[in-house]
Amino acid sequence: MVTRIGHVGLHVKDVDRSADFLEQVLGLRVSERAGGRAYLTSNGRHHEVVLIQSKDRGYDHVGLEVADRQALESAERALRSAGARVVGYEEEPGIDRALRVVITGGHVFKLFCGMEHHGGPVGDGDRAVKFEHVSLNVRDMAGVERVLEQLGFRLSDRVGKILAWWRCDADHHGVALSRYPRTKLHHYAWTFEDVAALTRVADRAAAAGHPLLYGLGRHGPGNNHHIYFRDVDGFVVEGCSELAQIGPDSTYELGRKWKIRDTNLWGPQAPLPFIRAGVPIARSARRA
Repeated sequence: MVTRIGHVGLHVKDVDRSADFLEQVLGLRVSERAGGRAYLTSNGRHHEVVLIQSKDRGYDHVGLEVADRQALESAERALRSAGARVVGYEEEPGIDRALRVVITGGHVFKLFCGMEHHGGPVGDGDRAVKFEHVSLNVRDMAGVERVLEQLGFRLSDRVGKILAWWRCDADHHGVALSRYPRTKLHHYAWTFEDVAALTRVADRAAAAGHPLLYGLGRHGPGNNHHIYFRDVDGFVVEGCSELAQIGPDSTYELGRKWKIRDTNLWGPQAPLPFIRAGVPIARSARRA
């Protein structure tokens, strides 16, 4: 049902400052500005992140793309059967139709179809290639997983009862879940061409006053290189390369019994500031 991870919406203090940071460090570009919002992309899609001028700190929603209006209506029925609260349909620049839904634990999904495309990728290998995934802190992991299953996601990997990675396309994961006492967006992630590009992203982030929070390393689940740093609004950004691709010709072994130590095959485990990171849902995001 869901065909890809679409975008993330973030409440920020200063849209211009936030957009400048994402342009300079990740290589994104602004595709549209409207009503105190900026829409940015790394490629030909209309947007992959929405910056919302607001005093209400937090993240607004996770955008999930479906094929068409018929699939959107099917997704609405599936979400209602999974116990989600359907807030309603709303307008968003660059897309045909969007449905805001509050799921188990309070996370907000925006199901949408019909995103505009304007040519191919922009820039060079130092720029983000695409928006890749979100990582959510959840209290009721089983409840959130039931929602993902209703939307057509499939489980790729687990670490015991505390971490899980779910996919909706060839990428190893589009949504990662971490059991945690508070409901938060832990991080949002972008694909880069290779590990060398990640080192240059780290250089630019550090030069902007945002040194790495964790990494460089390689995750066992997903097999990807990773770096993490905070953006100017305190949201954690992950840069990834070589994320495992799942399909008929894939050599990746799904469903291994991973341990916490496997989350970084190259070195130290995640530091406490990284584990405790994340931004709660904005109060206005669950609007009726």
